[in-house]
Amino acid sequence: MSVTMHMLLEHWGDRVVSAPRMASERFSQVALIASGVDDLAGRGEGGAAAESDSAIEPETIYCGYERQAADFLVAHPEACALGIGDGSTLASIPPSCAMRFAIVKDDRSFSSVFEDARRFLLKYERWTERMRAVLFEHGDYQSFLDCSTDIFEDFVTITDSSFRLLAYTKDVPIDDPVVMRLVEEGYHAKETVDKFKKYGAVKRWQTQTGILRVEQTRIVENPTLSYVFRMHGSYFVHIVLQCTKNPLSDALVDTFQMLIDCLELYVRHDWTARHQFDKDYAALLSDLVMRRPQNRDLLLKRLERARMPLEGSYRLCVMEVDAEDEEGQRVLGYYAWRLLEAVPLGKASTFQGRLLLLVEDRGEPGGGSCDGSNDPSEALASFQKTYGGVFGVSEPFRCITDVPYAYRQARIAIEYGQRDAKSLATLFSIPKPEAPMYRFKTYFPSYVYEQGRQESSFVSYCVRNSAVAGIVCYDREHGTDDAEMLFTYLMCERRASDAAERLHMHRNTLVYRIDRMRERFGIDLSSPAEREEIMLAFRLLPARLADGSD
Repeated sequence: MSVTMHMLLEHWGDRVVSAPRMASERFSQVALIASGVDDLAGRGEGGAAAESDSAIEPETIYCGYERQAADFLVAHPEACALGIGDGSTLASIPPSCAMRFAIVKDDRSFSSVFEDARRFLLKYERWTERMRAVLFEHGDYQSFLDCSTDIFEDFVTITDSSFRLLAYTKDVPIDDPVVMRLVEEGYHAKETVDKFKKYGAVKRWQTQTGILRVEQTRIVENPTLSYVFRMHGSYFVHIVLQCTKNPLSDALVDTFQMLIDCLELYVRHDWTARHQFDKDYAALLSDLVMRRPQNRDLLLKRLERARMPLEGSYRLCVMEVDAEDEEGQRVLGYYAWRLLEAVPLGKASTFQGRLLLLVEDRGEPGGGSCDGSNDPSEALASFQKTYGGVFGVSEPFRCITDVPYAYRQARIAIEYGQRDAKSLATLFSIPKPEAPMYRFKTYFPSYVYEQGRQESSFVSYCVRNSAVAGIVCYDREHGTDDAEMLFTYLMCERRASDAAERLHMHRNTLVYRIDRMRERFGIDLSSPAEREEIMLAFRLLPARLADGSD
């Protein structure tokens, strides 16, 4: 990484008499044209001397008085030269030489001009050395910007695809409200992301190549330079420079490119470090949802890499955005990050344009206590009010291999929750939730009545993992008769005295045991929809399940 002619010319400013056309040439050292110029004592680091007949060194700009520099270029037309003078030689040299000739009018001594050029090149050489040291010392994005404080006078931010802030130039003041909020909160606010979507910025970033120069934007107040690091075709890291002090220029673009070139290696390392786990988890979840075959040993190894137990207590939530909302589809990574803030114990991934959230549920699916202490409903409802989208929530399940059933449940919940009621019973018994978050258990009876025969294996799975099935299993293990008691209680329309009389037990005993059952299995008998689901499970579960023969 070397200094370009653009950068040198901007450094000399209005002292430049003539600028070469080939201003993208790069230089790492300056050499003195010795012929006709007094040798400079103590050239120091980055300085050299060149005779008119010596070989041309790569990435070297040759410095001399204008006449000597012009003669040097005629003898070496492939070289680049810096001449101190007034431009009087331009008419006497070939155009091909003039294209590589920068002329500066400077009142300082020749040695001062030469030393100024040498120090300028040395400044950027030491900067690149500092950035390489960050790589070797396993620094982070902030370390790259911290070691660039003497290079950038403008404000620079680095964010990831979920719009989290990774680094910024801490010593550079900023008064742009969008960026000030980004620094304060550590991520772009929803209002900013909405602007990204509205103005097509996310779509542009998905395909952007090279540095993008924007003189005026409707999102931030200053002209910007930006670059998107894409890994395997995916938008990964975004670096933006806001021109808070200096105007947009070719020299600033070249300096920005030097930072990008050095960051490239770190970004590749970061992709591997940050995404290996996510990749394992996302690929595994995708394979499970798609029911891709895999033997048990391989599955256990993949689960271990993804840090996911085979057996647990899970619940799957699926978020959908409008299929026609292309910008919403492109910011699913942002939604995933914000959702994980709301549900820290969850694991988020994307699948076929949907966001999947796997949550560990502290209750025991199909049996055991379910105190709702890790129920994501409240967090999902709050998230939805802020960011939109539609959520479907599965029933709890034990084994990770049941993910395809849970995914189907969540999709059915969304489908039935969003459509108009098809029956009077549905219309009258299932009120629309305040936020579009739909639980499968609410719509399971309607689904069975309409489509149950078409997917008998799915219906069988649902009833075998229902609360009623859990109660039956509990009865078999503990020698109780809770299932029969619950059924009788509901058939008596929750009249405890009538149910107790039928079961030949004291009313207080029945009420106590019903209360214990509600706590143990997390059932809400005050809900008509849930009572309907429980009675449906009683009708669908085989009788032989009660004696353990099924």
